[in-house]
Amino acid sequence: MRERNVRRMQESANSHGLRLRPHAKTHKSAFVALRQMAHGAVGVTAATLQEAEVFAGAGVGDLLIAHPPVGEPKLRRLRALAADVDRLAVAIDTVELAEYLPAGVEILWEVDTGLHRLGTAVGEPTLEAVKRLVANAGADRFRGLMTHGGHAYRATNDAEVVAAAEDESHGLVETASLLRGAGIAVRELSIGSTPTAHHVEVARGVTEMRPGTYVYGDANQVQLGSQALEDCALAVIATVVSTPERARAVIDAGSKALPSDLRVAGLNGYGIVLGHPGLKLDRLSEEHGVLISDGPIGLRVGDRVAIIPAHACTTVNLHPALLVVADSESRWEPVDARGWR
Repeated sequence: MRERNVRRMQESANSHGLRLRPHAKTHKSAFVALRQMAHGAVGVTAATLQEAEVFAGAGVGDLLIAHPPVGEPKLRRLRALAADVDRLAVAIDTVELAEYLPAGVEILWEVDTGLHRLGTAVGEPTLEAVKRLVANAGADRFRGLMTHGGHAYRATNDAEVVAAAEDESHGLVETASLLRGAGIAVRELSIGSTPTAHHVEVARGVTEMRPGTYVYGDANQVQLGSQALEDCALAVIATVVSTPERARAVIDAGSKALPSDLRVAGLNGYGIVLGHPGLKLDRLSEEHGVLISDGPIGLRVGDRVAIIPAHACTTVNLHPALLVVADSESRWEPVDARGWR
């Protein structure tokens, strides 16, 4: 399933004339990054320097770090990384940070198209900031604009996901038009999220997309309609350790095995229990997950259940390795780039 998901997203990017630079924070795997490159990805996006260092060590030569590297320890590592790859770009939204970036590191300026996290506002605020950036750092280092349509995860229906996709692409295109009108060259317009990538037909005028979760899929994507349940390639296997009541069971997978961070509107619990549509993963503590049902739970101590987690990215980060099953064979695959630095 994972390989199929990788292939399908690449085919979608190709059919819409977009470069694909997948966000590798989902899988954190050198092996998967190289599979994405083999299918046609132009490079990968990393969330952290640690991820970028791992992928560079595996042979990925074109990297975007989508998180501003602040502080001398990180900048020292960034200088070393820049010497090891063919092309390195960093996303920033603060002009002053540019003066600390190593020579040769390109800059993508982050625009806030609706998530309200990082980025300057669409239009004039970004124009004024990029004017200052180009004056201080030079036009040759400015590669273009990027955004993350993460507000798609607040959607309650498909129309709202489409609206987020339109915000994402139209906001970049509108802002790029202002920059070009001011004589600033914009070579790249990069968008990125898995829900909006599934509505890439509205992304006219952009050049690149950076989805990540599509590799594995998760319960959030199923709830949003971005991926079908049968496309979800990641599950946590848990064992029932107690059935204290007829409508309740406790499993040995809590918040150390399953994330409790991101759940989209309407998602029933912290994941999908495969083969048990009447069960809800209602609560997570550190070592315990609590399953409930309206009727008899239908589980006994020792039973095992497979859970599609709510959020694939943080699930992978909790585990040192994944058991990969394909073509009736299995192997352990390390999660090479765990961590947050």
